[in-house]
Amino acid sequence: MNQDYRELTPFQIEQLEKATLRVIVQALQEYSWEAKQIFDSTEAESETEVIVLAEDILQYALEVAELYPINKRYAGFIDYKRVRWFPTPFGLIPQALLVDAKASTENNRDTLQRSQLPMDAEFQDSKGNVHTLSAGVLPHLDIEFDGGVTLGAISTSILVHFYYENKPTRPGAFRDLKSIFVLALPHARLKPKYNPNPLQTFFGQGKHSPARGEAARIRVYFSRFREMCPWRFQSLSYAKPDSYAVAAWRDVDADGKEVVEAFNYIPRNSR
Repeated sequence: MNQDYRELTPFQIEQLEKATLRVIVQALQEYSWEAKQIFDSTEAESETEVIVLAEDILQYALEVAELYPINKRYAGFIDYKRVRWFPTPFGLIPQALLVDAKASTENNRDTLQRSQLPMDAEFQDSKGNVHTLSAGVLPHLDIEFDGGVTLGAISTSILVHFYYENKPTRPGAFRDLKSIFVLALPHARLKPKYNPNPLQTFFGQGKHSPARGEAARIRVYFSRFREMCPWRFQSLSYAKPDSYAVAAWRDVDADGKEVVEAFNYIPRNSR
C-alpha cells in the first residue's frame, strides 16, 4: 500500500484534491442554512469582523467532516488546519488539510497572502511586466512514523470565499450572504499545468503597498481559475433567503466540457 505522496502521479494528486474538495463542499452544503442565518443576522462593525464571522462558520461546518487524525500540528497562518490520513484508491496518504476563509462583497476574485500560496506564482500585468511570488505553503509536512520512517503529509489548500451584499432586504439582517465559493488550489507539483508561464495563469496583482512596507499579496481570478479546471471552482448559491444553498457539483464530462449535477445531502438543522 502506497503511503508516500511523492510516488503519486500528477493525475493522482489531482484526484486526491478533487476528493478532498468533494467532502468539504458536502459539509458546507449540509451546514448552509445555518451558515446563512448566522452570517446575515450577526452584527459586525467592520469588514474584518465579517471575515472572522466567516472563519467561525467554516470551523462549525467542517467539524463533522474529519477523517482519522494524525497527532501532528501544522504551523501556519491558515484558518483551518488538520493533519490526517486520507484514503484513496492508490493508498492511504498522510495529508495536511489547509482551509482558509474569506468574506467579500466581490464575487470575481480573492486575495492570498504569501503564507496561503501553495505554488510559486507568476503573471504578467497589463503593461507587460512580469511579477512573481514564491509559495509560502510547503509542499508537505514531514512526519516521522514508527521505525524511523519519515513521510510527507501532502499539503492540500482550499479557499472558501463568502460572497455577500451589504444591503439586505429582509428584516433583522445586517447583510445578505449570496454564495459560498470553494476553490481547490493546485499543489506545487501541478504548477507546470496551471501556471507554466506568466501568460498561462489564474493569478493577478494583489492589493498591497510596497511603499508602506506591506507584505506581498496575489489575487486569484475566479473566471480564469474555473476555465482552467471547472471542478476546482465550486459554488453554493442561495435561491431563497430562508433555505439551504442549491446542491450542485461542477465537473467535466468525457469530452472535457463543464457539467453541473445535483447531489444529495443530509441537512444538519432540525428545523
